[in-house]
Amino acid sequence: DGDYFYIVDSGVYDIFVQRSPAEESQRVMVAAEGMSFGELALMYNVPRAASVRCAEAGGLWCLEREDFQMMLITAENSKHAEYGSFLAQIEILSSLNRFELGKMSDLLAEELFDGDEEIVTQGDEGDAVFFLYEGACKAYITGEFGEVEVRHYCMHGEYFGDIALINNEPRRATVRACGDGCVVLRLKREDVDLSVGNIRERLRANIEMYPQYQADTAPATLAVSGDVN
Repeated sequence: DGDYFYIVDSGVYDIFVQRSPAEESQRVMVAAEGMSFGELALMYNVPRAASVRCAEAGGLWCLEREDFQMMLITAENSKHAEYGSFLAQIEILSSLNRFELGKMSDLLAEELFDGDEEIVTQGDEGDAVFFLYEGACKAYITGEFGEVEVRHYCMHGEYFGDIALINNEPRRATVRACGDGCVVLRLKREDVDLSVGNIRERLRANIEMYPQYQADTAPATLAVSGDVN
């Protein structure tokens, strides 16, 4: 059971998750100075979902369960749980456990866009991946035939921006909110590597499944599914 919330004062701590009794524990995160762990068991009154081992000697600040729970803000708790449930429904993240989903939820930033407002712009640096949380948006490629719509994101949990981020290349398309607008959850480049669960490798593996888009292809051949960013 969780009795304490821990904040790293010094040292390095390896965090391991065992996804099933038949599998070996895997290191999913490294906690160093200024980072924290142990909050999920206290927030949800559940057994510890991960094991922590000291990799380099150091010290920890410990906050008892009762004091930690008194500090929690109900709205933030609800949002954290809501994000975790949302992420668990995304196919490439569905195998993550509570600990991993909770850590990833902490790194997400919610952003609201009005209809026709640009979320990402073709040619810009790929500095984040975006998960569609509410509403809808569309992707467009500008080429020989002008600006052509190539993708309509309307299912919550769909994501874009991963190709430019993983391949370290400019955005291949512009994505704009459509209709009444949309809400996306933004995961920054630096947080893709900080998040647990090998998110970068999961995104990289999924990229190979995408169809290829060409900016100089006729509009009729562009309107197929797959990520373009």
